[in-house]
Amino acid sequence: MLTEEGVIEKVFADRATVLLRRSAACAHCDSQGACEVADEKNMHVVLANDLHGGVGDRVEISLPAHSLLKLSLVVYFVPVVALIIGAALGDSWGPLFEVKAATGSIIGGGAGLFGTYLLMKWVNRIARSKMEYRPRMTRIIDTEPLQPDDSKSDHTGDTFLTRSTPVPPSGQE
Repeated sequence: MLTEEGVIEKVFADRATVLLRRSAACAHCDSQGACEVADEKNMHVVLANDLHGGVGDRVEISLPAHSLLKLSLVVYFVPVVALIIGAALGDSWGPLFEVKAATGSIIGGGAGLFGTYLLMKWVNRIARSKMEYRPRMTRIIDTEPLQPDDSKSDHTGDTFLTRSTPVPPSGQE
């Protein structure tokens, strides 16, 4: 199970927006651009508020590792395989349609990638409907309310709400 700690920023109906500090694992991730990044050190995640956390609560969120691995396989491995199979089929079938083998490879590879795009849209629709692919709030760590205090803020310029007592960082900065 992959876990991270964050602070609830907003609560609306049965959902909550959680601010997560980028952990050390994020620094080595090739998919950094896919996260909804608030700034260089933080990102936001909207998830079900099953534990009824309030604004300012420090929470743990988790995602089963097998779910992440399944989706990673679809996103990274399947397009490469589809490109290679499409190019190979295009190469062998090109002469049947009176097209050069290289042109057939390009067309076949493009068709394989387009097919993968359609497959990913379908998988995305399924993944959004299944709870096993969504991060969830697993526990409330701290329920201390936020206090306005510019002296402890690491955010420059604007006022930023921080806790009156120091909170240990969830990862390296």
